[in-house]
Amino acid sequence: MGQECGAGGEGTRLLGRRGRQGFTLFELLVAVVLLGMISTMLYSVLNVGIAFSRKGEEQLARLAREQSLLDLLRRQVACAWYDQRQNRVRISGEENLLRIITRQPLLNRSAGTVLAVFRYDEGAQILYYLERKDYYNSKYGEEYRPEPSEMEPLYRAREGFSLAWDAEEATVSAVVGQREYLFSAKSQAPPKSNPFLLRR
Repeated sequence: MGQECGAGGEGTRLLGRRGRQGFTLFELLVAVVLLGMISTMLYSVLNVGIAFSRKGEEQLARLAREQSLLDLLRRQVACAWYDQRQNRVRISGEENLLRIITRQPLLNRSAGTVLAVFRYDEGAQILYYLERKDYYNSKYGEEYRPEPSEMEPLYRAREGFSLAWDAEEATVSAVVGQREYLFSAKSQAPPKSNPFLLRR
């Protein structure tokens, strides 16, 4: 009897070891649930990171486009042609329409001097651009107002945008979002006599 009991105890010990070596269904379910929770958390963190990265890239691209536009305006206004006959710089326009005869072309680099026209369509929130190489043509005067269909889309404004020309100050103002930028025409009337020549 003592041996039977001893043998029974050994059998119980063996079964216990085998039971501890495997996993119960409950343990597997807990492991699957934990794995699912960790995967969901990792996916959420990665998703947020990707969204932030994409938003940052879009912001950088928008700022780059904005900076390119402002640099183009600065160069074209600064190099506007001074008309000695009319005794004024050749910039004109009204609200959201700007005409500049400039020595800084964007599209026709080899042309030298061009008429550059900017027109902002508030409905579409798009700034359109046009260049004319025959800037001297009389039909491109103060009343010249090309349609957006004739022009190239240059900039899409996500925030408020406006362009204006102040003839008295000889400045172009551009409002992009909440920021206003002023560009001055540097062209001036040439001196009538050369101050460097010695008088005899």
